[in-house]
Amino acid sequence: MAFRVPAKRHRPSSVAASRTRNIRGRDQSSLAVSSPTLRARTKSYTLQPSSERVSLRTPNAQATSVPRSSARFPQQLGPRSFADHRDDRGTPPEQDADIEEREEDDSMNEVIMAVDLRDRGTVGCAYYVAREEKLYMMDDIRFGGMEVIETPDESEPAYIVEVRPSPEFGYEAGKTKLASIRLIEDLAPHVAFVTVGDAESYQEYAESYDQGYTGRQGNLLRLSGLIDLESRLTVGCAGAVLTYLQRRKAVVYLPGDKEANQAFRISSIETFNLSGVMFIDAETLCALQIMHSQTHPQSHNQGPSASGSKEGLSIYGLFHNLARTPQGKHRLRQYFLRPSLDITIINERLDTATVFLRPDHSGLLDSIAKNLGQIKNMRTVVVHLRKGISNGMAKGTGGIKSGVWSSLRSFTYCALQILDAISEMMGAEGLPLRSKILEHLDSRQLATVGRIIIETVDFPSSADMHRTVVKPGVDENLDEMKHTYDGLEDLLKKTSESIAETVPSEYGLDLNVIFFPQIGFLISMKIDPHSSRPSYEGGDTGNGGWDRIFSTTSRVYYKDYRMRELDETFGDIYAIICDREIEIIYRLGQEVLQYEDLLTKASDICGELDSLLALARGAAMYKLSRPRITEANIIYIEGGRHPLQELTAPSYIANDTFIVGGEGTNGQLYEGGDAGPSTATCSDASYGNQDRPSMLMMTGPNYSGKSVHLKHVALIVYMAHVGCFVPADTATIGLTDKILTRIATKETITRAQSAFMIDLQQVTKALSLATYRSLIVIDEFGKGTDSNDGAGLACGVFEHLLSLGPNRPKVLGTTHFHEIFENGFLQPRPSLAFGHMEVRIDMDAEAIEDQITYLYK
Repeated sequence: MAFRVPAKRHRPSSVAASRTRNIRGRDQSSLAVSSPTLRARTKSYTLQPSSERVSLRTPNAQATSVPRSSARFPQQLGPRSFADHRDDRGTPPEQDADIEEREEDDSMNEVIMAVDLRDRGTVGCAYYVAREEKLYMMDDIRFGGMEVIETPDESEPAYIVEVRPSPEFGYEAGKTKLASIRLIEDLAPHVAFVTVGDAESYQEYAESYDQGYTGRQGNLLRLSGLIDLESRLTVGCAGAVLTYLQRRKAVVYLPGDKEANQAFRISSIETFNLSGVMFIDAETLCALQIMHSQTHPQSHNQGPSASGSKEGLSIYGLFHNLARTPQGKHRLRQYFLRPSLDITIINERLDTATVFLRPDHSGLLDSIAKNLGQIKNMRTVVVHLRKGISNGMAKGTGGIKSGVWSSLRSFTYCALQILDAISEMMGAEGLPLRSKILEHLDSRQLATVGRIIIETVDFPSSADMHRTVVKPGVDENLDEMKHTYDGLEDLLKKTSESIAETVPSEYGLDLNVIFFPQIGFLISMKIDPHSSRPSYEGGDTGNGGWDRIFSTTSRVYYKDYRMRELDETFGDIYAIICDREIEIIYRLGQEVLQYEDLLTKASDICGELDSLLALARGAAMYKLSRPRITEANIIYIEGGRHPLQELTAPSYIANDTFIVGGEGTNGQLYEGGDAGPSTATCSDASYGNQDRPSMLMMTGPNYSGKSVHLKHVALIVYMAHVGCFVPADTATIGLTDKILTRIATKETITRAQSAFMIDLQQVTKALSLATYRSLIVIDEFGKGTDSNDGAGLACGVFEHLLSLGPNRPKVLGTTHFHEIFENGFLQPRPSLAFGHMEVRIDMDAEAIEDQITYLYK
């Protein structure tokens, strides 16, 4: 791709850049993308926020780099050289020392960013802030695509964009570079951790013990508690950033220069997340069964990639099959992968579902769902139209039915039906979705597209001919040629009778004249089964001679002068008809492409309608209720249920939950995302944060429902941020920026980690990322090691979370370490609530299985 150099004095370098919208905690540049990979750098921190795209943010607001007042755009230089350049006020040119000093300041303000966009829209990103000496990484964004990335325009000259080769973004290379980083932290423990797989010897580490150096595996174990090393694209992007930093050092400093060690240092590694989106990592998605892909048990039926998998028993799977369109399923998956932190967006989705679920709208919803089932993704159809692909890939008539023109005809008709149904829906006047549909689904233009397609394409004939056929009356010359072509059957019959009169009478009955569009007109004679020779081969000399063209097992085909005359007159008529129809269909395609924006926008809106309709239908099917979203940092649930457990159990016992998080350091309500003012804050103050528990510690026997209780609370919080109704009688959910869990231990032989080490990494990640707005779920932490050590670790983690004061997160925990309570290690306090699962014991029961009854309360 082309380079765009910033319009300011700088030292040449090869980097890539772009920006995203409103990075939290700083005004700075971010990322852009160009397939297959991209890297970014900028020297300007000022940007205009956009309201149309998701943006990136840092995890907390205190990680600022350059004050807003110090940000400025570079001035455009004229054609004069640097030496004689003066501004309009006559300011003398800068001296070499001034330029060098300013360039040093510029290098401190740089942000180097790498972005990688791969198949199925997965996006990875990492960036380095020179002034902070920090490397920021994010979890891979699945199904993100270009919509989560905003590229710079020509009005922003402070970017350099460059496409870098794929090897620089390799996962293994990036992981190796991350493992080699020596983080500059004074409080880091000085521990040498060496494994068999480390390349260097223990003696080399022993010599560096005072510096706290450890082996590659030890560094990876330490990093895995801070970042997700399974985010392959982001790890590759981090490797690309580190490669660039090494290249910059090599250009600026001589080999052996000690000052090179002070340039582009990395003091710490942090994670960041999309702005306005709840953070939830892949392990939490799996532990809570929010998404669960299943593949065929036989490997040869699984397909070449993950696209051959299907959604199993999961929260998303409850709604996935209720979406009828490809674009609707894609948008619904995005909702579940990126829960919103914007109260306005959440309430818009909840309001839409509320209107849809009105009893008097059932007939309209059935009509809308039926029409949505006949709609395809117009973005894909338009791409096929531009490529000139008219028919689908299915064989027979299915290719026509799934082709471009049939899809466009169905879309225009169904979109008009949907428009009428939405217009008739009572109580939907205030819905943004209704306004969007009425604004962008132009009935006149949609009818025009459908009309020109129906007037041009002959669908029944196209199904019979297995190609796109033009209707009669569209082109006069084409109609005349088709009339002539249709009359060839009579011509062949008359020609056959004429030739039969010139051959011996005993052979006349075996003679036929046929027409092949690719070969032309031919005389066909039967082969004598006794002699295996043709019955007659025409005259011997002159114009009466027949030229043998080809033969089959039963007949031989010839050409003579009469066939050649027919070839000259009518031989190319079929090809001419096809060529003419191709020209007409091409003009039709160009005319339809004039409405491309209308079709793609309408298709996207239908996808949004389909996804919200799936949420509404799922709410009715699974008896969900509308939650109340508030800015107060609380979770209040009455009659909460686990939606998956409820489907698999004969009966389910609902439970209540009430916890309140901290108020934040400055007592602010909310400082993350782009949430607007809440519409439901009238009684938020009544909850109070001082004397309410922020942590619920539960105990109870195995299989008594502890884990299910923890999970259903986390799922209700999660589903509320998706904008979905929740499985509870009533629920008041405060904005929650992160859901961090230690529930499931996913072991694999590909990771040199024990089950206990994985548990430690999950808890470490939760402690390092948690804010007062976070929800932490810890299920039986410490059970993978010695009981004394495990009890101490668990107690220490809970005590640390409680000691955070106004910054304490909302915590749900379970444990079997009763010595924590018996010895008073966790002292009772207002911020700590204890609970246990009730069990009924009947010692008089005769059967052993009847002596203990779990009440699941």
